[in-house]
Amino acid sequence: MKIFMKIIFYTAVFLNIVTLSGCSTRNKYKGEVIKEPNYSDVIVIKDGGDKEDIFNVHSNQLVKNGTVDHISEMVYDTQKSVYVYLVDKNKTPKIGNKVVALYGNTKSEIKDFFAVKDIKINPSGDKIAYRAFNSSSTDSAQGMKVYDLKNKKYIELKSKVLVSGNLYEWLDDHRIIYYGNIEGQRNSDKVYLYDLSKDSEQVYLNDTRGYCMYFTTIGDDLLFSSRNQDELDLYYYNHKTGQFKFLSDEFEQIYDSTVDSKNGCVFFIGKNEENIESLYKFTQKDGGVNRITYDFPENIAEYSGIAQSKRGDVYFVGMVNRGSGEDVFMYNIRDKSINIISDQEGIYNIYKEK
Repeated sequence: MKIFMKIIFYTAVFLNIVTLSGCSTRNKYKGEVIKEPNYSDVIVIKDGGDKEDIFNVHSNQLVKNGTVDHISEMVYDTQKSVYVYLVDKNKTPKIGNKVVALYGNTKSEIKDFFAVKDIKINPSGDKIAYRAFNSSSTDSAQGMKVYDLKNKKYIELKSKVLVSGNLYEWLDDHRIIYYGNIEGQRNSDKVYLYDLSKDSEQVYLNDTRGYCMYFTTIGDDLLFSSRNQDELDLYYYNHKTGQFKFLSDEFEQIYDSTVDSKNGCVFFIGKNEENIESLYKFTQKDGGVNRITYDFPENIAEYSGIAQSKRGDVYFVGMVNRGSGEDVFMYNIRDKSINIISDQEGIYNIYKEK
């Protein structure tokens, strides 16, 4: 039995980014002064009402770094001077009514849709993928879009695949993979690959062992979950050998993850059969899945993000007790400790440099 996710949208209205912190460069096309942000490799945004406070993360502390307006989602690359924001005045969680991109020393906006979400950037920082909608109806989904930031234009994909939700990831600068099916074609639920450099599509993973609910990439390999009737199974797929490894059937859902490709591991937020959200770690070498958090924090915010810093520490949002306000937590990979690094409770979201 396949399970389909429903998404509720609210009316979004136009509003621009007002303030960003950092040094300024001039837009050579419009003469507009653009403030290039000065972000750390992990940042935290706290909902402050009219504006959101932005914090750089320095090990076990948050350092305030200005404010932003109505940011619902963001991706960035400080080395390439690329910053892409989803903006929404109504502050609908994780949904924007326009994309604002700072690319090099130019600023551009994309707003030919009603709503947009789940933005993902390629390694070079010159292309983004996201899913867009024409109205508040879930039937208005336009599917996955790929946009060239450098040339300020869409890249048309010669594909008939209907991409399922946010199940798409960049493999490298020119290759993107996605899970979906071809309307009217039986047994077409697969993971597909599109090579932009060749303008061609092919099947990447033929059998997902059920209806794919989540996946992330570790190099060319996949960590993914599939629902088969009422059971959710977690697998690791080695693309080179074509072999699957069954990992667990003890999850009800996997929400978000951050990948440490260098060390071959994935940290993810998952809900177990007891409906408890916790932080987990998958290790590619031995195929182990280990639970990291138990009673502290008592609960983890599923949709507030997860990020791993260059030092290796993992950051996430949680509640010390169910029903309490949110705090920002750090998992120290050296001493295996869990630490609160926020000074006060609030509504937080975590983002990581690509």
